[in-house]
Amino acid sequence: LVTVHCPAFAIAVTRDGDSAVAPSVAIPEVEIKGANGAGDAFAAGMLYGLHEGWPLAQCLELAHAAAAVSLRSVSTTGAMLFWRECLSLAQKWGPRRDI
Repeated sequence: LVTVHCPAFAIAVTRDGDSAVAPSVAIPEVEIKGANGAGDAFAAGMLYGLHEGWPLAQCLELAHAAAAVSLRSVSTTGAMLFWRECLSLAQKWGPRRDI
């Protein structure tokens, strides 16, 4: 599996050719305090989804949600929530539409 992410979107492709693309979360700018740990939060969300056997699209959704939630603190873990709460906030904010 290869996953590449950037502020706007992410793509994941498996060795078998399965793939998924997903926009990142449209977190309000007023919520953003720092990007420390956002990449690690993305990776953690992706790995959790893969561990649980979720489809690639669902893994990317959690990965983006975790990264977005982490942006709410200058520390690497200060804003992190449980995975369901990350998804809930991400659903509230919606996807980015500027890609």
